[in-house]
Parts: sequence; C-alpha cells; structure tokens
Amino acid sequence: MSIFTIFSKKLSILIALLLLITNYCLSQPNIPVPSKNIILHEKPKDFPKISLEDKKTASDIDVTFNKQITVINFWATWCAPCKEEMPSLDRLVDILGPKYVEIIAVNVETVEYKKSKQFLDDLKVKNFDSYFDKDLKVTKKLRLRGVPTTLLINKEGKEFARIVGSIDFADKEFISWIKNF
Repeated sequence: MSIFTIFSKKLSILIALLLLITNYCLSQPNIPVPSKNIILHEKPKDFPKISLEDKKTASDIDVTFNKQITVINFWATWCAPCKEEMPSLDRLVDILGPKYVEIIAVNVETVEYKKSKQFLDDLKVKNFDSYFDKDLKVTKKLRLRGVPTTLLINKEGKEFARIVGSIDFADKEFISWIKNF
C-alpha cells in the first residue's frame, strides 16, 4: 500500500469524523444557560398529563399549556431556598407579561390552604396561586428529587429545561435566556 493510499484513507476518516462532530454540534441547543442549576434538554421532552389540587375548589385540575412558557415550580413552606426564590418567580410575570409566561406553583406538603396562602401573602406574591400535589403523585411521576425544582414547558406542552435548586428568575441573564424559547 502506498503512502498516498494510507494518507487518503486517514484523510477520508478525518473528514467523516469532522462532519459527524459538526452535525452533532449544530443539532445541540446553542444557547448557553445562565445558571449551573439549569438542565437544558437536547430535545424537548413530552410532558405527561398531570392533575393538581386547586386550593380554590379543593378538587383536581388538569394542567394545560396555553402560554409561550409555563413555569411549574415545586416548593414547600419549610424550604428556605423556595422562600428566597418566590419573589423573583412572581416578578418574572411582571417582566415578561402574563401573555408570555404562566406560573404554576405546586406545594408538595400536606394540603393546608391557609398555611400556603399565608406563606405567599407574607412574600407579597400576586401573580400566581399555589396548587397541591396530593400524595406526591405528580412529584413521583416526574421523578423529582427535592425542592425547589422548576420545570420549563413550551407552548407545545414539552419540557425544554429543568432547574434543580433555586435561582433568581428576575435576573437579566435568565430573562434574556428564556426569551429564546
């Protein structure tokens, strides 16, 4: 085998690898996440049908997605990071507008309407109410491991990212990032 043939084969393999790598890189989301807590899915995931308890009617409601972005935040009153991030989650609606974003806050504790309302009132939350995950059915179905955990759902009802832990939802970098979806 001549040196030219060996070189030609190696060059062909190198070009094929370069094309594969380029194609893979181009298929990835090219939007850097603004926080290490954000897990951006390579491809948005189908989101299962979920039912939550509505504190107004004390009955299950089915969650539907009709906004550009739906933010589903799982929290508890005893959770210090949850308490820290709730005001910025509330401001997210003021910043982006109610036509762009909807907040679904899900309390994972035992259903106590007064306690939940008092918690949100103390934080001056005005843009969303809380729902309950009775018996942690949704939490288990979504395989959540702790609070706060936030799921970002697009208008097609697909989860495109997950936030594990607390973040500042009103942060300029986060606002700029989320507007890409």
